[in-house]
Amino acid sequence: MRDIITKSIKELNNLLPKNKKIFIKDSTPLIGSNSKLESIDIVNLFVNLEKNLKNKYNFNLTFDEIIQNSDKLKTIKSLENFLTNKHKNEKK
Repeated sequence: MRDIITKSIKELNNLLPKNKKIFIKDSTPLIGSNSKLESIDIVNLFVNLEKNLKNKYNFNLTFDEIIQNSDKLKTIKSLENFLTNKHKNEKK
């Protein structure tokens, strides 16, 4: 899952000004008051994630799931954990 997250963040970083680029570390905040991202940036990140997950794993992530689980998506590590668990549960 980390490769998909990294690719999606790099795609987003290509659109962001230098001072808003996301560092790819487990503790980097994505959502919340500590995040550098504005709401449109978050939407773009999750659009990238959705596309990349679909292309690589044929794995669906809906915007509703993102909204419902936003408390689990606050950092890169928590996003990775959420996607890994979701993917495992879908494969069952």
